Amino acid sequence: MNPLLALIGLGLAELAIILMVAGLGLVFWIWMIVDCITHETDAGNKIAWLLVILLVGLIGAPLYFFVRKLSRPAASPRYPGHRPIHT
Repeated sequence: MNPLLALIGLGLAELAIILMVAGLGLVFWIWMIVDCITHETDAGNKIAWLLVILLVGLIGAPLYFFVRKLSRPAASPRYPGHRPIHT
């Protein structure tokens, strides 16, 4: 066993779980940055949300996801540019 891991009390399984969760968080954070850049149309909103995502830390990306991304209507999977018309 690695002496450093033994010093902080972690085994390889715990370290693998921590690295997996951190990796998923990084992927989610990058996904929200790309989504903001590609889907925000107003330049002021885009800059403001990018600053929130980048500077607020662990809360920024989930905040953008729940406030902006979920409120945006989804594109049709068959026709990517098509937005459904509700009557």
